[in-house]
Amino acid sequence: MMSENEAKQAGAAPGGERIASLNLRFDFASYADTRRFLDQMADLSKREDYYPDVSFGKTYANISIDGDGQTALQQRNSGFINEMKALAMQQGG
Repeated sequence: MMSENEAKQAGAAPGGERIASLNLRFDFASYADTRRFLDQMADLSKREDYYPDVSFGKTYANISIDGDGQTALQQRNSGFINEMKALAMQQGG
């Protein structure tokens, strides 16, 4: 299961408006599922050369991408966020 919260923080959009931080929580059934997701996230981060803030516990992972990070990913036409969500879904998150 995934929940998505947007915290009002940093990051200016190209038009000068602020972009809220993207905070995602992915819940998993087991530590093994969480570990697989984190390993796949590490591979995705290396490939995309983007490293979001990550915190995790036994059966969850929290990912935060600030406004500046979202702007940078958008400017590169990166599919990072969608790929991350797809990886979580593969693990039941």
